[in-house]
Amino acid sequence: MSLTALRNIRRWLLNGETFILVALFISLMLVAVTQIVMRNFFASGIIWAESFVRIAVLWIALIGAMIASRDGQHISIDVVVKKLPAGIRPIAQRLSALFTSAVCYVMTWHSLQFVLQEYRYGGIAFAAVPNWLCEAIIPIAFLIISLRYTISIVLPNSLSQ
Repeated sequence: MSLTALRNIRRWLLNGETFILVALFISLMLVAVTQIVMRNFFASGIIWAESFVRIAVLWIALIGAMIASRDGQHISIDVVVKKLPAGIRPIAQRLSALFTSAVCYVMTWHSLQFVLQEYRYGGIAFAAVPNWLCEAIIPIAFLIISLRYTISIVLPNSLSQ
């Protein structure tokens, strides 16, 4: 596969992340505003609106974290790294990326176990949408973040490109 093809795939995936984030945010706002209007003016509401809003916030937060990690803007404590001599700084950044990816891999594993448990339980989140499907973003997001930080160990500038 050529480098151009890989760049096109990467761009397509990054645009997909952004699209999902924007679509979720718009749907969250529409459902929330509709719910407010229906409750205040019609003494009614959408039965599943509160559940949808909670789950949409979870998805927005985790997709936002994925986007932050792709741009190298994820929360990090880099006060010490900035004070290090320029020659040592890349090593410290790689160690930080290693630690971050390790933590995210552990979170991926445990959140996957949680989602599998929810799948076996078979609960419903809202409408006919199962709990496990709503929670599936948790291991997916942590896996993507951990992969990005793992890549940044080998290619230190990969998070900011």
